[in-house]
Order: sequence, then structure tokens, then C-alpha cells
Amino acid sequence: MAYITENNAERPATRKQLWAIYCLSKKDYRGQDLTMLDASVLIKRLQGEKSTNSTAKKSLTKEQKLEKEFISYMTDKMQGVIATAKEALQIKSVIETDPMFTDPKKMKQYAFFGFGCGISVINFDKRSKVGAQIKELGSKHRMSTFLKMFLKAFTAKEIKYFESVGCPLSAIYYQDIRINGAYEHAVASFMESKGVKNVRVQTFDD
Repeated sequence: MAYITENNAERPATRKQLWAIYCLSKKDYRGQDLTMLDASVLIKRLQGEKSTNSTAKKSLTKEQKLEKEFISYMTDKMQGVIATAKEALQIKSVIETDPMFTDPKKMKQYAFFGFGCGISVINFDKRSKVGAQIKELGSKHRMSTFLKMFLKAFTAKEIKYFESVGCPLSAIYYQDIRINGAYEHAVASFMESKGVKNVRVQTFDD
């Protein structure tokens, strides 16, 4: 690399310097009127950033890498979960209190949306440590990372409406049998991609 002195500091950056900057930043600085001093400072900064990023990547534990991959994978799959939810919300019905246990004059009706309540459970080879870690990640991020992503697919007006009729979107997201199944099948597919054996999803009606 060019040696910077008082005599050459203000000279135009050399081709070697510009090439080094391009390799480090993937940006073409030709025509930017960089001096040799400017280029030298920029190269040192870019090298420092690259070293820091490299160290950060190496310092990730296996568990952290798995979690990062899981979030990336599920972020893509959540589009399918959201599509299932949009379909579910088109199904409207009414729930009425049972007259066998309620005074007919005091019976109430409630709005209900979706395919019905239910849960899905992922079964897999319990000897798999990775499988257990992924199942835990699925539970951890379902009502945090991915609930936030889910709600962003709806307008504030829609969210307020479903709350006003007693069917918050967060509850539908967690309880609807099809939405629940779509999420768990996505988690199961990630398990399989990581080599977990005997993965299957069981769904139960409430």
C-alpha cells in the first residue's frame, strides 16, 4: 500500500488504493476526488469494520447461529401463515350461550371468525438435541417476533375492529386451528431441513 508523506498526501489516490477500497466496500470510488491520505484513512476504517464483523460472526455460538437461521427461515414462511389467516378471517359465525345453562332472556351472542379452535403439536425423535432447540425457538418467537410480524399485515383499523367484537387478532393467530397448523408445519419443515428425524405434526380440535 502507498506510503503517505507530507509530499504526497494531497495527491490523487493511486489505482492500488482505489482497488483496495473497492475490494473492501464493493463500491467504485473512482471520480470521487479522493486524495492518497483520504484513501489511506478510508482503507483503514474499512479494514477495521471487516475485522469487527468477522470477529462477531465467529463469536456466535451454535445455538445463536441456529436461532438466526430459524428467524430467517420462518420470516419467509410467515407469509403463508398470514395468507391462511386472511382466509380464516373471511369465515364469520356467531357463538351463542347454551340455553341449558343460561336463562333464555339473558342469552348472549358473540362474533366468531376462522376455522375453529385447535392446537398442533410437533412430534420428532426425542433424542435430537437440535429438534428440541428448534421446538423451543418456535415457542419463544411465536408470540413475540412473529406475532409482531403477523399484526403488521393488518391495518390499525382492522386490529381495532377485531378487538371491538371480542376477537383480537392475537387470539385468532394463536387459537385458530388452520393458522396454528400453518405455523407448526413451518417449524416442522425447518426441523427436517436440519436433519431431525421422524418429524410429524398432529392437530387436535378443541
